[in-house]
Amino acid sequence: MAIIAKDKGNGEGFEPVPAGTHIARCISVVDIGPQDTPWGAKEKVYIGFEVPGVNVEWKDKEGNEHSGPAMIGKTYTNSLNEKSWLGQHLESWRGKPFTEAERNGFDLMNILGAPCMISVTHEESKNGKTYAAIKAIMKLPAGTTCPDSSTDLLAYSPNDPELIGNFEKLPAWLQERARAGYGPAADSLGADTGSQETPDNGPPTPPVESYSDEAGFEDDIPFS
Repeated sequence: MAIIAKDKGNGEGFEPVPAGTHIARCISVVDIGPQDTPWGAKEKVYIGFEVPGVNVEWKDKEGNEHSGPAMIGKTYTNSLNEKSWLGQHLESWRGKPFTEAERNGFDLMNILGAPCMISVTHEESKNGKTYAAIKAIMKLPAGTTCPDSSTDLLAYSPNDPELIGNFEKLPAWLQERARAGYGPAADSLGADTGSQETPDNGPPTPPVESYSDEAGFEDDIPFS
């Protein structure tokens, strides 16, 4: 299974992940394909993290109350150029620069499940909403541990036969992004699935706002 990077609920009233530095674990790597940007279409990948030290409470659409670790994520241009956010964050996370060979094809599956430290800041969107943004990712300090994930790890790409079946496990907002990027190819069941309801994918998770990417594209472990 591989996702290769190359050098090229409703959540109303939901509090963002607190600003500061947090222990976290990568729980999702999602290839959402080419997305429109002011600079043209760019290949994008969404990387999600669980923050075990921050507990959140929320209600699902049926009004049932839940609680669990906060989640946050960032959408990156899928490039390992030395000036890209993805390249900079991965190098800081693993604690060493990429080799030329790695820049030509680094498997992002290497980071799935890996622990780290994330630096979070609070910013304001154009509509005045405060959201959390990941500004840096670093190795865990020596002697520091990260709890196991409370949810199943999730990877998706329509370009990998072993991962395309995970489309139905994605939250609806990520399904929409994948369809925007790949069209019918995003869904292993075909183009007509856009009218189907998202199936029950297991334990409930915090709403979209906890994956604080401002519902837009904010971009421009040691692992091997």
